[in-house]
Amino acid sequence: MAFDKAKAMRNAERYVAQGRLRSAIDEYRSVVDADPRDIATLNMLGDLYAKNSEKRDAVNCYMQVAEHYSKQGFAQKAIAVYNKISRIQPDSIEVSAKLAELHKVKGSLAEARSHYTTLAEHYQKQGRRLEALSMYKQIALLDPNNTDVCMNLADSYMRENQKEEALEAYAEAGARFSRQNRHEEAIRALMKGYDIKATDLRILNGLVQAQSALGRATKAASLLEEIIENEPYNRDVLYLLIECCIDSQNAPGAEKAVIKLVEIEPANYSKFLDLIRIYLNTNDPDSAARILTMSAEYLLAGGQSDECGKWINEILERDPNQLAGLRLLVRYNTWLNDETGIRLSLERLYNAAGSQDSIEDEREALKQLVVIRPHETRYRDRLNEINAELGIEGDEIPDTPIQKDSEEPSGYDPAQEYLLPEQTSSNGNGQRDHSIIEGVERNGHILDAEIITAYETGDLSHADREKIQKELDSITFYIENDYNDLAVKALAELAGTYGDRPEFEAMRKRIGAEPPPEPEVTAEIHQEVVASTLGIDQIRSEFGLEESESEDSSGDYDTHYQMAVAYQEMGLMEDAIREYQDAIDLVRHDDGTRRFFSCANLLGHCFLQHGRPNHAITWFERALETPSISVEEYHGLWYELALAHEAKGDEEAAVKLFEKIYAENVDFRDVGERVRNLVAP
Repeated sequence: MAFDKAKAMRNAERYVAQGRLRSAIDEYRSVVDADPRDIATLNMLGDLYAKNSEKRDAVNCYMQVAEHYSKQGFAQKAIAVYNKISRIQPDSIEVSAKLAELHKVKGSLAEARSHYTTLAEHYQKQGRRLEALSMYKQIALLDPNNTDVCMNLADSYMRENQKEEALEAYAEAGARFSRQNRHEEAIRALMKGYDIKATDLRILNGLVQAQSALGRATKAASLLEEIIENEPYNRDVLYLLIECCIDSQNAPGAEKAVIKLVEIEPANYSKFLDLIRIYLNTNDPDSAARILTMSAEYLLAGGQSDECGKWINEILERDPNQLAGLRLLVRYNTWLNDETGIRLSLERLYNAAGSQDSIEDEREALKQLVVIRPHETRYRDRLNEINAELGIEGDEIPDTPIQKDSEEPSGYDPAQEYLLPEQTSSNGNGQRDHSIIEGVERNGHILDAEIITAYETGDLSHADREKIQKELDSITFYIENDYNDLAVKALAELAGTYGDRPEFEAMRKRIGAEPPPEPEVTAEIHQEVVASTLGIDQIRSEFGLEESESEDSSGDYDTHYQMAVAYQEMGLMEDAIREYQDAIDLVRHDDGTRRFFSCANLLGHCFLQHGRPNHAITWFERALETPSISVEEYHGLWYELALAHEAKGDEEAAVKLFEKIYAENVDFRDVGERVRNLVAP
């Protein structure tokens, strides 16, 4: 027969009204036994047991109810039920523990502390000291401003030989004292932890902060230095020592620590930059330059050349003639391959070294200046004078063997270009005998002696000579690469500006001569980059870019465009990009010609071959803006865009473009294979 819960509840209520507690208990008991999930009835059953003085049964019922509410997250209801139990069993440790946790969860910290205190005292009375300490730890955690309890707890752990726990408590006590600006007390607490474990980072951090707050960072640094003497490769302590020295502006101490840290981990070279700032703040550019010298190669190799240049400028702003800073400036410009910057920085170094009687710096600067500026005899004369003073023989600029090819030697440095050989006549007067010079190499090109002779005569200003030399180098490039029409045009422009000079006539004679063979393009270097792209001839053929040569174009556009094509064929991508950009600035995408389309397309290819897919995407997309593009040209641009996205790592965008082509022309290049490879599971 099925149990009738409703009838049992009515009977129980009637028995309660009649005061027949035992009968009511029996009815409620039957209901709970039949339905253990009826928590409300179980709670009422507990109340009846308590009222009938059946304490054990009452506690059993209440415990079940409280556990249920606790598990369900009803902390307040669980607390109410546990309070019923505590009234029946006021010394129940189990109930106190439950109430402490529930009050802690609820956020009633005062009540939680009261119950934890009860538990701690109970454990102490029973001699269970570790359990008591565990309760005091909970009390300390509940009151973040109570320093006394932390110290008592730490001392108690020490008495129990619980050193790890004591160390943690002393560190916490020190932190609390520091937050209250009680730094002396913080130091006393932390030193107790230091005696336990001198290398504990929590303790050391606290000591550094407290000592620094009292203006005694040097004392903290001394403590850290003692540790480093015993553990020279402790990186964490080195970090702390560096920060401590930096905060106290103790540059020498910081420098020593940073050098040691970088020896262990070179990636920490950025710490040198903090040192440079300290030295500059104390107006010590010499020390700043010394530190930058240690870190410059890291900065340059790490792609932080701008950062390096910024520090060099700051040092030289404070002392424009600072030799170490000028040496760095030479190195910086050499890294950038900035020929003008190299020359100017070398001249600054030469002048500063001369005024400061630094013979070695002056000599080193001159050795490079005579290479870069062979027509400036004052550099050569001064170098020979210095060598004579130092008794150095055989250090004069050697006769440079003529290189018949245009390949640059291994380890080529723009600051170490070949210079005009010093030839002495038979009378020994030291004058240059041009009659015996058959040719010299300048900027990688063979120049006739006639050109050199003509160039180095005349009354041009220094700036004009510089400009003419640059133009002559460009014209030599045109000649050697069979761009005679461009050479003729450039010579005409030079003659129009400076008049018809002998060196221009010498160049014109060369144009009529058999030009030297074109240098082989070092395709191997670019093989990996352009493996999946078209060659320059294929690009121009597929996209119809040859038309730009026959169109009615301005001379400036044609000059830049043809130069860019030449540079691209030689693999000189940055030079090609510069010329294409100059050319595209002269046209519009809707001017009715294909000039914009040609330049934008080839710019995309140059950037892609140069490892800059983001820029390549920009120019391929701009090429798509050109009106009247054929279907085949669309396919070609989509394909190149896909390659750029793939190089960028965006395979999803690449797949969409390849599939777009595949949908219209499955035979276009290798698009079918690429789609299969990219979408394969």
